[in-house]
Amino acid sequence: MLSINISELIWTVINFLLLLFLLRRFLYRPICRFMDARQARIDAGLEKERAAQDALRVEEARQDEEQQEARARAKSLLQQTETVTAEESREALLAARQELREAEEQARERLQADSRREEVRLAEAEPALAALLARRLLQEEGDGK
Repeated sequence: MLSINISELIWTVINFLLLLFLLRRFLYRPICRFMDARQARIDAGLEKERAAQDALRVEEARQDEEQQEARARAKSLLQQTETVTAEESREALLAARQELREAEEQARERLQADSRREEVRLAEAEPALAALLARRLLQEEGDGK
């Protein structure tokens, strides 16, 4: 015949609840805190990367505007030279072309320098993020063993 032993049932329930409490207190909550902190660090790194990319786009747009302004100035100089005599216009035309080349070269050099600086910044941030990710993965793998 089937009988239920009340004292064993009560002790089983107490043991189960105690085990549930201990697991929740010492395993589940610390793991959740660790995962939340890790996600926050990853999100912060990704946000920094997005900000750097946005800054690079803004700088490229600014330099494009500078190039357009330089071209507009050169065009203005070319129009002014057309009103001058033939000899003066030839000399002014050569000067305007040289100025345009120099302005474009300077703008190109600034763009390249700024681009290199941004690439260096991104490259400097990349190993740190990769190292952090590798450390965390190794720690998780070590913790999981």
